[in-house]
Amino acid sequence: MKFEREKRESREVAKPPPEALHRVDGGGPWGPTQFDLPERGGNSQAILIVALVGTFVLLVIAGLWTLAYFKFT
Repeated sequence: MKFEREKRESREVAKPPPEALHRVDGGGPWGPTQFDLPERGGNSQAILIVALVGTFVLLVIAGLWTLAYFKFT
């Protein structure tokens, strides 16, 4: 059984505040946001450090696992 699709008129759900028309700084009509994107390529050193620390932690866990396996079996 097929039903006809219900038609709805589109309406605006929320409007920006009136003072939003005068804002110039970033963030759009709702003002500045905490989710502004960082500059491009500015965090490559942090990514490298996190990747190296993560690799080191995984190697330590694998080493301890191997040591425990051969010691207790």
